[in-house]
Amino acid sequence: MVLRIQHFTEYKYQHEVFLEPHYLSFHPIQRPYFEVREFELSVEPQPEGIHQLIDSSNHILHQIWFNNKVAQLNIEANIEVESHEFNPFNFLVDTHSAHAKSYDSEKYLEKSGQYSSDFLKMVSEAQLSTDGTIGLVNGLLSAISDNWKHEERFEENIHDPSECFQLKNGSCRDLSWMMIHMLRVAGIPSRFISGYAFNPDLGEGHELHAWIEFFIKGAGWIGVDPSAGIYTTHQYIPVSSDPDPRNTLPVNGKFRGKGHSTLTTRVRMSRIKK
Repeated sequence: MVLRIQHFTEYKYQHEVFLEPHYLSFHPIQRPYFEVREFELSVEPQPEGIHQLIDSSNHILHQIWFNNKVAQLNIEANIEVESHEFNPFNFLVDTHSAHAKSYDSEKYLEKSGQYSSDFLKMVSEAQLSTDGTIGLVNGLLSAISDNWKHEERFEENIHDPSECFQLKNGSCRDLSWMMIHMLRVAGIPSRFISGYAFNPDLGEGHELHAWIEFFIKGAGWIGVDPSAGIYTTHQYIPVSSDPDPRNTLPVNGKFRGKGHSTLTTRVRMSRIKK
């Protein structure tokens, strides 16, 4: 199928400010099941310079900079991707192959904060009641989907994993961050993914989405969506991945000046060809 994605971002500043260099992350990252047919990025006011770069994680970013003060910043990305169906379970766990080397997993196993006793108990019980990595992932995925409510939340912060665990609800970001830490407690490398999801069955608010990938020897990185309780399919278009969700924001940069900024964002996705 062919998807058209329109992503609009607007920052309004209380007073005119000077923008430090900003880094824009809107270009989808490479996956074998889709190709980017068109990508157009427009910025207003016109930046003094714009530079496309590849960062240390092989993401395509755009660096922009300005010489004058601005009162607002508008960014619009228009993307067209052709995505092909695939079987998300078409892999083998192969711990003996020469291609099954352990991933440099230290940063993907990093834990933060203190986990509640209930949090640790759930992971421990899931390990005891399931067989192997895939069984554990499936068990946690099902438990989160059944027992945690997905909600839209527009604040920029992400709930602490134990806080999300106690609340029994959260945004896609919150649920993904919680599951990442469950997997890390169990010794499974995992990372945060942000991007776009086209699934009319999930209702409004899922277009700009977050999910996770876990690493397993022989199969590589495998995507799952804890807010939907499924393995990711060709309807998921990733834009950024990182061990820390704070590094996956579409816009990164600082400004010099007084006052605060107000963020407005809109995403529209449409299927223009089956």
